[in-house]
Amino acid sequence: MLTHLIIRNFAIIDELEIAFSEGFTVVTGQTGAGKSILVNALNLVLGGRASMDVIRSQAPEAVVEAIFEPEGHHGWAKINAWLEERGIELGDGQLIVRRIVARSGRNKVFINGSAVRVSTLRELTRGMVDISGQHEHYSLMDASRHVLILDGFAGLEERRERVSEAVDRLRALTREVEALQRGERERLTQIDFLRFQLDEIDSAELDPDEEEALQTEMQRLRHAEQLREVAQGARHRLYEGELAVVDVVSGICHDLDRVASMDPRLGTVQESLESARIQLEDVAVELRSYAQEVDDDPRRLMQVETRLEKIERLKRKHGVDVAAILKRADEMRSELERLERTEERIDEALVQMQALQKVVLAQARTLSERRKEAARRLTQLVESELAVLGMKGCRFEVIIEHGEQDGQVVTDTALAGLGALGPYGIDQVEFAIAPNRGEEPKPMARIASGGELSRIMLAIKSGLLMTDTVATYVFDEIDTGIGGSVAEVVGRKIKEVSRNRQVICITHLPQIASFGHWHMVVEKCHHVDRTVSSIRQLSDNERVGEVARMLGGVTITQKTLDHAEEMIVAAASFGGEVLEGSSASPSTS
Repeated sequence: MLTHLIIRNFAIIDELEIAFSEGFTVVTGQTGAGKSILVNALNLVLGGRASMDVIRSQAPEAVVEAIFEPEGHHGWAKINAWLEERGIELGDGQLIVRRIVARSGRNKVFINGSAVRVSTLRELTRGMVDISGQHEHYSLMDASRHVLILDGFAGLEERRERVSEAVDRLRALTREVEALQRGERERLTQIDFLRFQLDEIDSAELDPDEEEALQTEMQRLRHAEQLREVAQGARHRLYEGELAVVDVVSGICHDLDRVASMDPRLGTVQESLESARIQLEDVAVELRSYAQEVDDDPRRLMQVETRLEKIERLKRKHGVDVAAILKRADEMRSELERLERTEERIDEALVQMQALQKVVLAQARTLSERRKEAARRLTQLVESELAVLGMKGCRFEVIIEHGEQDGQVVTDTALAGLGALGPYGIDQVEFAIAPNRGEEPKPMARIASGGELSRIMLAIKSGLLMTDTVATYVFDEIDTGIGGSVAEVVGRKIKEVSRNRQVICITHLPQIASFGHWHMVVEKCHHVDRTVSSIRQLSDNERVGEVARMLGGVTITQKTLDHAEEMIVAAASFGGEVLEGSSASPSTS
């Protein structure tokens, strides 16, 4: 509930701090004293529109701050989860909202000290306070919330959540199918391209060790004649020519062999040299074999060069070496397999989507039928409550439609198709009223006056007390167009509602004011060069005087005071409950 409202430099308010309690708080005051300024300020901290016109003259900015204490562990846990998800500091049993409207245009919004956008503030506070009057921040004027109000009345929240979850699954599946089908042409093109690339790589029959061997062979083929000439010349000098190296070494070995018996050391040298001679002969044989094998075959050279060019082309496309090309080929095979499976996934997803469509439509149609039954009950309840509240000729209607088909609005649940599916099912729910007999009901947001809206909301809230999650109701001038006994009935009804909800009511009628648990008065004071509005809670005797003023106007007699006190005492006895510290049971002194 709302516990404090702090206002600075707002309209004709310098600085004001108001503490609110549970139960029924009445706000009264002379016409023009600034009662509706409170509602305007509260509307601002609930995410309403900001205008520099609200800034007090000569002040740089206007500040409005509200403190809420969510009721119940579940409500507070839900708010904390919402705050934590958005990185906003958690409160310690309180929710503090501050709104700054500056002449510079640099307006600011804070939740528990964290700067946020107005849209974030509006999202958080939606459903915390219902304001009815000449303002925009209340659920009855938001047609998108009417379905939630109806479901709350009928206890259909769990069924609605199941439908919402099924709709979310269906939408996700539909998006997947559409994405897969939308990319079908691209997928087929990619499949063809991958197959072409893989065929090119596979047909090359690459071997990671092949390139180096081909490079060596190419060099040998390109320089075959030179290699052969060098090999033959080397063999000639080693083995065949005059003064051949082998012959020279053989002669030296012979000379050393003759004298080896004279010195054993020379025998060792002779043995080493003999081994070298044998190796030289082997080298000569190898050179002869090499010279015979070296081939300058142009056809083979062309084959090798062509093969190496092919490998180079593949390297430029797919990798720095053959190993990288083969790795890329494996990746392309995996991608090709995935793309080829996509067609199977499309068929599979289409079957799943069609089956889920039937399930969702069946669930949504069942939910719709339950809503229509609840709408009939809610209509009867609201109209009976409105009759009590002085709107006997007012017709209330819950319009349930399912979109359009062939240019016609669909109202038959059985004819509602997939196109009607939304986050809450197939229903578009809107409350409508016809304030006067003979008129057709029209959407509430376009036809109801502020006073009518207040009484309509009071009638609806009376029937929703057990299911409505809104903690605070604000009625701004609910007494418009009523008086006498009807006003007393309205006061009684508000007090009934206040047993379960916090209610703040701005009124001009003493019949309503007398039912409050708490009574605040707004006063306007004139100083030398400025006017200031203030608000204060009345004592028991002050309250009698204020109700007497509302009854008698300028001249207040003892009879008027006695009448006022009698009204307050009678109102306090209604319902039998008196809140601790309230002025609902005034002094009779």
